[in-house]
Amino acid sequence: MKLLTAEHILLNSHAHSKRALITELSNMLTSIDLDTVMEVVMAREQLGSTGIGHGVAIPHGRMPDLPSPVLALARHVDGVDFEAIDGNPVHIVVLLLVPDSDDRQHLELLAQLARNLQQESFRQQIMQADSEIAIASLFANNVTIG
Repeated sequence: MKLLTAEHILLNSHAHSKRALITELSNMLTSIDLDTVMEVVMAREQLGSTGIGHGVAIPHGRMPDLPSPVLALARHVDGVDFEAIDGNPVHIVVLLLVPDSDDRQHLELLAQLARNLQQESFRQQIMQADSEIAIASLFANNVTIG
């Protein structure tokens, strides 16, 4: 099962804030209620920024009535302030939503994403990719369920 599809990838975000960027990502998830996504993800951000450093953020949350995990990715060439732990702007944002009922899967996917995104070569491939399909393929080969 593909976690990240080309339809859920935004190559050139021009959002000027963390909230605007998360809104852009949420808007791509047409089958999920935007208000619920924003509520869940922004509540998590209130606990502490999901900007993990190296120009990466992984906003995430548990969604009621979600049948399976969903990813969306935005690439921001200029970078946006995400209140990241290293204080640097964020260029890659991966939104992770998981079913409310599955803690183990949530933590496994979060760990996989963080591991991959902390590798400079993986980040470079995302930033240099010339299409949504190239990024989706990169994730298909590196981020899996189960």
